[in-house]
Amino acid sequence: MARDQAARTGEASDLPLGRQRPSLAAVRRWVRLELMGEDTDAVADVLLVVNELVSNAYRYTSEPSFLRVVVEPHKIRVEIAHDARAHPPLRKVSRPQRGYGLVLVARLSDRWGVDRAHGGTVVWADLPRTS
Repeated sequence: MARDQAARTGEASDLPLGRQRPSLAAVRRWVRLELMGEDTDAVADVLLVVNELVSNAYRYTSEPSFLRVVVEPHKIRVEIAHDARAHPPLRKVSRPQRGYGLVLVARLSDRWGVDRAHGGTVVWADLPRTS
């Protein structure tokens, strides 16, 4: 019920994160529940982006604060807030190695970016909503 209400109003749904790192499977399960009723292809893309952003947040920061999902009329916005002040690197893909995550985020998203606020960073991605 809460998801239907949030989808109509554009309210955000937040998953608190922190030092007690949740499994990526648990994070994806939460996102699936939040996006129940959305197009399955759109949800699959959101899950890939969430997986990359959460993984990066735990890899490169000391403690991510929260994951936010907002369903708007024409897009699904994903945000992850953390304490890092540096912009994450976007690497050109030329040979097999780590570091493809943000390339994947850029390809699946209509737009993505990094905002600094209140001594922290929010990495966000806007994905198309097809339903």
